[in-house]
Amino acid sequence: MAHSGRQRHRDRDPGRRRDGGELPPAHRTFRVTDAQRQQIAKSLRYIDEARRAIERQENPDNREIVRELRASADRIFDILSGLEETDP
Repeated sequence: MAHSGRQRHRDRDPGRRRDGGELPPAHRTFRVTDAQRQQIAKSLRYIDEARRAIERQENPDNREIVRELRASADRIFDILSGLEETDP
């Protein structure tokens, strides 16, 4: 796969998020639209497909990667499932 040379958000240095070095306040509320939720679900499906493809290779060196992919997808799903709805 070709790399466009464009820096993605997740590739950026996490320390550059805030100029003042402050952490964001805890217990912030976020609104997730249905379209965003569907995009997240689509991304989770891609993670699962990649995990299954790696599992099919039956390479013992990949066991930790498979475990982490599964655990990461499960954590994201659990967080999304546990989100409380906010009043509009």
